[in-house]
Amino acid sequence: MDARSICEFIEQGVRRDASRDVQLAVKVGRGGLDETTALFTGGADIAVVAPIAALCLLRQFGDLQGLFALGVVPRRGCLVAAADAELPLRTVADLAGGTQCFTVATPADDDVSLVGFAVHRALRLAGVSAGDVRFIYDDEPAACFERLASGEADVVIHDPMSDPGWAGVAALRPVTYLPWGDRVVHGLAVQGWLPRTVPAGQLPGLDEDVTALDCSDFAVLCRADLDDELARLIARILTRGCRPAEVAAAVQTPLPLHPGAARAYADLVTDEFLGSR
Repeated sequence: MDARSICEFIEQGVRRDASRDVQLAVKVGRGGLDETTALFTGGADIAVVAPIAALCLLRQFGDLQGLFALGVVPRRGCLVAAADAELPLRTVADLAGGTQCFTVATPADDDVSLVGFAVHRALRLAGVSAGDVRFIYDDEPAACFERLASGEADVVIHDPMSDPGWAGVAALRPVTYLPWGDRVVHGLAVQGWLPRTVPAGQLPGLDEDVTALDCSDFAVLCRADLDDELARLIARILTRGCRPAEVAAAVQTPLPLHPGAARAYADLVTDEFLGSR
C-alpha cells in the first residue's frame, strides 16, 4: 500500500461511515515535506508521510510543532546503498576522495523528499562531499533502479523493499550492498533516525547481514483543529479488522496522538479487554 492508496482508503471510509456530510481535504503529493506544508498552510486536513524515522528526526528540530498523528500504517522499508558488483566499492565511504567519480541515483535533497534528506545527510556523515560523486535524481525507486540497470548509474541509494522491480535489476546487474558505517549509523541514531539490520537473503544478492537505515511505515498526520469525531473515525478506519498487536503498532506514532484518535484507540483497548472476559 502506498500513500495514495492510504488516502483513498481513508476518504472512502469517511464517506461510508461519517454520521454527517464531511468535507475532507487529503493531501496526496510526494509523501514528504510538501505534505506537512499543506497541513500548516491549510491546504489539507490530513496528510500521509513516510518514513516515520524522518519525522522522529524533524520533531527534534521543532519543525513539526502543531501537528498531531492519527495513526501509523505499517510497511517494510530500508534505505540501502547498492553498487555495481564489478566496481571497487565496499563501503559508502569508498565513494569519497577517489580518482573515479561515481554516479549515484537517488532522490534529491530538495526540502521536500525525506528520503533525499536522509541520503545526503548520511553521505556527509560518511565523508562523501558533493564533488566526490555525480547525482542523478528521482523520487521513484523504480526510476533509480532503472538507472543502475541501464548503466547510467554506478550506485543506487533508495529503498529496495518498496518496489518489486528491484529483484529483476539485481539479477540483471549483480550488486554489492555497501555498509553505511558506524559514523553514519550512530550520527543519525542520536538524532532519532534508527538503523535496521537487513538479514542475509532478504534482498537479492545479499550474502550477509547489512545495517541499513530504517525506512518503514507511513504516518497519518493532521492539525490540532481537526474535528474530534472525525479524528476518532479515521483512527477506527485505520485499525478496522486489525489484531491487538497491530493496533498497538498503530499508536507508535512519531507525534502526539490527536485527542480524538487517542480516544478511539482507548476504546479499542477497552473493547478488546471486555471481549476477552
